[in-house]
Amino acid sequence: MNSLNSLTCVVLLTGSLLSSQTARETKSYLKRAEISETAGTIHIVANSPRPLAQMLDSLRDKYAWAVSYEDPQFISKLDLAEADDSINHALKSHLPGGGLFSIEFPTGAAQEERILQLVVDSYNRSNNPGRFEVRKSELHNFSVVGVEARDRHGQISHQRVVFDVPITLATRRRTASDTVHLICRKIAAQRGVAVTVGVSPRRVLDQTAVTIGGANTSARDLLLQTLTATHRTLYWRLLFDPDSNGYFLDIHLTPTS
Repeated sequence: MNSLNSLTCVVLLTGSLLSSQTARETKSYLKRAEISETAGTIHIVANSPRPLAQMLDSLRDKYAWAVSYEDPQFISKLDLAEADDSINHALKSHLPGGGLFSIEFPTGAAQEERILQLVVDSYNRSNNPGRFEVRKSELHNFSVVGVEARDRHGQISHQRVVFDVPITLATRRRTASDTVHLICRKIAAQRGVAVTVGVSPRRVLDQTAVTIGGANTSARDLLLQTLTATHRTLYWRLLFDPDSNGYFLDIHLTPTS
């Protein structure tokens, strides 16, 4: 059996074990995924409302892979969990109802696209919410994109991906920050879905001028062009808020950038 088949078998086994689990216990969430290496094998255990995103963070820490992540829209109660307000416990908010997700692979198999695809395939066989695809840009950047989730009838349903929406942006010199905000406003106008910029490296975005534009270009491509033009290694987390039915766009700078 070659190394790819061996790796696939490991991931298949992990996925089949996870399929029988229905983890919704928020008290058991990890702050960070646990990653370890024994006998030539990498082990990663995530446990969070968004375990796939948490696992991508661990891969970034291990291999410096700046992979972006986009939630689907979690609208079914079957994909959600309630969280208490830390001050007023009578108030409830909602989070994606993720839980435990783990994977292992040989240390010599750490080729980015290959591992990302195996991780996503395994996640899609688990009981965690959402179904995802690996997208590779012309600039060879990777994004893990939510393309399906349960609908209001509880059935897994394909969705129109927010960052796939084609928008038109006049080619003009702006700050990177202004360009990102403009992209978000264009998405809201096209799709009627609010995208609010949350966490971001403001000094980098506010102080960097970029000249970005295009006609009927996907929002994702324009965002990627904007961040690439800063000449820093940036990636994003597009996170769905079930209580507002909108998104928060968090942009992160890699620690070594």
